Amino acid sequence: MKERQQKILNAIVKEFQQTGQPVSSAMLAERYEFDFSPATVRAEMLNLDQAGYLQQPHTSAGRIPTDKALRFFIDEFGEDNLSHSEKEKIWQQMEQLHRESISEMAQFLAECTRSFGISASFGRAADFHGAGFRWLAEEPEFEDDNFIDILKKFDSMEEDFDRFFHDLDEGVEVFIGQENPIKYLRHCSLMLTAFENGEGKKILGVLGPKRMNYRKNKFVLEEARKRVKIVKNK
Repeated sequence: MKERQQKILNAIVKEFQQTGQPVSSAMLAERYEFDFSPATVRAEMLNLDQAGYLQQPHTSAGRIPTDKALRFFIDEFGEDNLSHSEKEKIWQQMEQLHRESISEMAQFLAECTRSFGISASFGRAADFHGAGFRWLAEEPEFEDDNFIDILKKFDSMEEDFDRFFHDLDEGVEVFIGQENPIKYLRHCSLMLTAFENGEGKKILGVLGPKRMNYRKNKFVLEEARKRVKIVKNK
């Protein structure tokens, strides 16, 4: 991908993450000081569309990033560090935890990421927790049957997570849309991390719209995993 296409795609993803609305070439030309003309922005957006990185919803003049675009964005830019102030805010929220238990972590992840938090134990003592349905209900992506589908399938999530994600390691894995092996979650993005202790496999996760803040959520999951793992191993 050409450098100017990367700049345009990066800007489109960031705008979409903030608003959830289609992004037009006029908006980009107005808000970003690119070192190329608005006509070039329009032409490159068309090229990105034809390459499968953008799609046009309904009759809107703007474009939204596809799963392919979000995967490219994460792989190319996902390691950018959060600011110290953003990290401090997350650490302060973590200090409010009363018990660093698997059950409490689901609620913490939900509140910290404003998404659906997941925490689970698999092995001798199986335990599955989900929290934050209210955050999903407030997102425009879940205004239709997508939200109802998740509610209906919640009781089967424990079995599905144990089936599909039992081989996860301690790195944060990201499943965007069609990448998710769980079919009824393919309109979402899912981020997961795992660790082992004497009680079996533990999984922490965040489920939300595809425009979620991947960098922040990755940091939250990494810090939560460290916190639970340290406490459990004491």
